[in-house]
Amino acid sequence: MKKFNCSQARVPAPPRVCAARIQWLALLVFLLGIGGPAPAAELPKAVRWPKDNALMVLVPAGDFWMGADKSPNVDYLAASEKPRHKVNLPDYYIDKFEATNSQYLNFCKDSGHELPLLLRGGTIPAGKENHPVVNMGWNDADAYCQWAGKRLPSEAEWEKAARGTDGRSYPWGSGWDQNLSNNRTSPYEDTVAVGSFPKGASPYGVMDLAGNVWEWTADWYKSYPGAETAFDETGKMKVTRGGAYFYSIFLLLSASRHPLPPDDHSEYNGFRCVVDAAKVKINPPK
Repeated sequence: MKKFNCSQARVPAPPRVCAARIQWLALLVFLLGIGGPAPAAELPKAVRWPKDNALMVLVPAGDFWMGADKSPNVDYLAASEKPRHKVNLPDYYIDKFEATNSQYLNFCKDSGHELPLLLRGGTIPAGKENHPVVNMGWNDADAYCQWAGKRLPSEAEWEKAARGTDGRSYPWGSGWDQNLSNNRTSPYEDTVAVGSFPKGASPYGVMDLAGNVWEWTADWYKSYPGAETAFDETGKMKVTRGGAYFYSIFLLLSASRHPLPPDDHSEYNGFRCVVDAAKVKINPPK
């Protein structure tokens, strides 16, 4: 007996027959996993990156509000935050902590990359093993991320990791709290160990996205689309984010953008890395 084929029928096929076949096809696609990447719900919230042993946390795909239309920042930086606009990003993972002296020293020993000033003797000052590495130019930060099989975050990736999807001003919320970050009101007047302010974590659990050290991003400093004041410092200035322990509290705002020449090796400059979710093996951290 010849089998009935909905697509070859000369008369409209019975709806129930085609519907049944469509349902079976959908089930097969689901079981075989040929419908594309796994949804974010199946991705682990955190992974241990093997190359540099960094703990990385998931920032799920979706929209968030980037920038700010009203900002207490100094005029030229407040203007650079405009306009507030919606950005959609895929799933990605970001280092939970800023890259540390210990991690960076391992990178230099393994790759032969030039040591930064603080580590010039090939050793780490006592007690600073877990402090963020500083004196980082953009190329140094980029070289580390490439060595680790990762990359520097875009501005959008950095900002979403810091403020989440509810448009908060700081990683911890909308109000300033001097006790939730290493900032110029803190008593240390220096870097502190990464993760020293757990209550100041972002919605995704990322630490020190306000204060401690500036963090390099991948992007050149230029105005957002639709900005009233247009500028483009491509080839001249890269964007750093997050403020640092010595700077104004307004520069710790999650929307704040701070331009620096790529060869700036300040004692306030550090970084962290990101990686596309597609590169992450489903292997929760130990």
